[in-house]
Amino acid sequence: MNYSPCLPVMVVALVFFLTDMVDCIGPSSGNQTRLSLLTYLLDTERYDSRVPPEYEKNVPTKITIRVHLLSFDSVSETRMDYSVELFLTQEWRDERLHFANQTDSKWLEVDSKMMNVVWVPDVYFRNEKSGSFHDVTVPNKFMHLYPGGRVVYSVRLSLTLNCRMKLAKYPLDTQVCPMLIQSYTYTTENVVFFWHPTKPMVFDDEMTPQTELPQFSIVANKTDTCETTKDSNEEPTFACIIAKFTLQRDIRYYIIQIYVPSILIVALSWVSFWLDLEAIPARVSLGVLTVLTLNTHGSTIQAALPKVSYIKAIDVWVVSCLIFVFAALLEFAYVNVLARRGDKELGMVQVLATSQLQRDPFQVEACPVQSSSCALNSYTQTPHALSSSACTCRHLFRLPSLAFEMRGSIQNS
Repeated sequence: MNYSPCLPVMVVALVFFLTDMVDCIGPSSGNQTRLSLLTYLLDTERYDSRVPPEYEKNVPTKITIRVHLLSFDSVSETRMDYSVELFLTQEWRDERLHFANQTDSKWLEVDSKMMNVVWVPDVYFRNEKSGSFHDVTVPNKFMHLYPGGRVVYSVRLSLTLNCRMKLAKYPLDTQVCPMLIQSYTYTTENVVFFWHPTKPMVFDDEMTPQTELPQFSIVANKTDTCETTKDSNEEPTFACIIAKFTLQRDIRYYIIQIYVPSILIVALSWVSFWLDLEAIPARVSLGVLTVLTLNTHGSTIQAALPKVSYIKAIDVWVVSCLIFVFAALLEFAYVNVLARRGDKELGMVQVLATSQLQRDPFQVEACPVQSSSCALNSYTQTPHALSSSACTCRHLFRLPSLAFEMRGSIQNS
């Protein structure tokens, strides 16, 4: 029996062809075990996790991102940052992980120990100050592979993000704090980011945006794109998306802790207006005490704020209260000076009246009776004006008892 010399070559070619077909279509169609399917899909000889899915096609891989906020912990004005805890979920399509009609499972769950052999986007938070993964009791992340090649990857994060605040209207301000998510390695030629079309930002069921923070209310959130460069001098742009949280400060805390105490301190300084003019220690102590108390109160307010160069609304309030308190202290000093000056002038009037009576005791009878306004205006007379007899007569009207006692003593003598 004669054999064709080309038969061995054809057999070898058929074997290689069948091998390539198996590599292309994967395991035989039917109900495969999930372990065998995962082992095949993640085989390092056929799957390279070092490059994006569409790297060789020169087409960017579209990454859909969704953020599920678990908590919005704190907002710090001194450090200008805020803390959040969230689930970061990313979705993309990787044709290398396609396994349609290979199993009855709707998806394949990848253990955290096997995730290292799957390509994932190089996502980072551009305005992050600090962050951490959660590893109790196991790494808090999951990955699902779907038959059509869709990959869903989610991880739990705790982040402290930078928020540049404008405190000119503090504490009546509203702050907008961003969350910047950007690609660190791949430019927009290889990777692009998109927000989830229906639910880009989701708040946890146990989280109430209006009461989640002690001093703020989350009144709005907005998502947008922000393709940018790492350096203004560089041309390549990197995929970037942004979420903005609008935080409105709750004024009720500041009414109780700042406004009401400062109003009471100013009102306390006005009590000195009802004290007797001769109660000098009480009025001085009250004025100095209110000034120092308000100054300490203002220092306590400033300790909770960053040292910014511009004037804040709370600065205007504290300075205005301090001006009122200091003006009350100056009022006492001014009135005290006027009172002592009046006492000195009254003593001079008494001396001049006594000397005038000694020179002509009976001139009091010739002195015309003046009105009460003359007596009141005597406080404003200068020593030079008291030299005239009319002015002396007016001052004698203010001192009727002294004049008549001196007249009676002279007549008896």
